[in-house]
Amino acid sequence: MRQRDQWKKPLLLMLAGLLTGCTLSPAIPVLGAAFPAWLFCSLAGAFLLIPTHLLLVHQGWLRAFSPLVISYLALMFIYAVIVWLLFFMG
Repeated sequence: MRQRDQWKKPLLLMLAGLLTGCTLSPAIPVLGAAFPAWLFCSLAGAFLLIPTHLLLVHQGWLRAFSPLVISYLALMFIYAVIVWLLFFMG
């Protein structure tokens, strides 16, 4: 009997995935082409890194953020999520 019940749990998990509603991501039309909103959020996050970098250099805090590649990617992700929450989660 135990052998027969093993397939039920994976099947229920797959069916639960079908019950979740999926929607299209927001798109922003630019000159007739629709670009996904996450693209603009990541670009905004990259542009927000410029004043952040200038602030870190001015304050002398670059050593605290090493390795910079990981820190800057994390900051860019945080900025992109904030832009997403401000403009597209309404």
